[in-house]
Amino acid sequence: MDAVYIATPHTSHRELTLLCLERGIPVLCEKPLGLNLEEVNEMITAARSSGTYLMEALWSRFLPALLEAKQVIDAGGIGEVQSLRADFGFLGQPREDFDRDRLFNPALGGGALLDIGIYPIWLAQYIFGAPQAIHATARRTALGADVDTQVTLEYAGGKLAHCYSTLLGITKCDALILGTEGSLHIHPRFHEARGYSILRGKDVPPENHYHAFEGKGYLYEAQAVMEDVRAGLRESARWSLDDSLLLHRTLTEVRHTIGVTYPGE
Repeated sequence: MDAVYIATPHTSHRELTLLCLERGIPVLCEKPLGLNLEEVNEMITAARSSGTYLMEALWSRFLPALLEAKQVIDAGGIGEVQSLRADFGFLGQPREDFDRDRLFNPALGGGALLDIGIYPIWLAQYIFGAPQAIHATARRTALGADVDTQVTLEYAGGKLAHCYSTLLGITKCDALILGTEGSLHIHPRFHEARGYSILRGKDVPPENHYHAFEGKGYLYEAQAVMEDVRAGLRESARWSLDDSLLLHRTLTEVRHTIGVTYPGE
C-alpha cells in the first residue's frame, strides 16, 4: 500500500488518520484536516513522531493556474498586493434525516466555514501569510451551524482579505487580488481554477491565461503526494504541516468569534 486517502465526514478525520499513522501508513486526509486546532495538532504530532507522511488535501494548492498566478504576484506582476476578495457559495438543502446531514449538523462538523469557507481563507493565507487580526460574523441555524459567514483578515499595513462563504445561495465563486499596478482575477470557480486574468485598466484589454485540465483536477494533488511518498519524504514542501497548523489556527479563531462549537469541545 502506497498511501491512504481519507475522504469521510469531517468528524472521522482524526480517528482514521491516527489509525493509519500508528501503522506507518502515509495519509492524504481531506480538508479540514481536523475539526479544530487541537485535533490538527494531535494528528501532526503523531505524524512527526512516527515519521509517517501526512498531508491535508487542499487540492487547489497544486493547480497549474493558481501556481502560475502566485508566481505572477510574487514577481510583482500587479505591484504590491493591497487586498483580496474571494467567495464560495451554493444552495444547500437540509435532508429530512437531519442527523445524517453533514452540511447542517454540527455533530458532523456541519456549516459553511469548514466545508467551503476554508477555500477563501486558504487563498488569503497563500497570498498574505498569517493574519494579524481576524474579524468574523455569521448567520447560524437553530442548532448552531454557520450557513452565511463573512471573515475579514487583517495584515501588516492595513491590508485586508475578505472571505465569504454561504449555504444560502449560489455565488460567482471567483477571487480578485488587488495590487498597486493592476488586479488579478482568478476565474470561477477559483478553487478549481482553469485560468486567470490580469486587469490593468478600462482601456487595456485583460491579459488572459488558461490552464485547462480534464476531470476535477485532483490528479495534481495525487501526483504530488505519490512523488513525496516514493521519495521517502515525511511531508509536503508545497503544502506543509505547518501550513495546515496556521490555517486551522485561523479557522478555529473564526469559529470562536462566530460562536460555532462542535460536540466535545
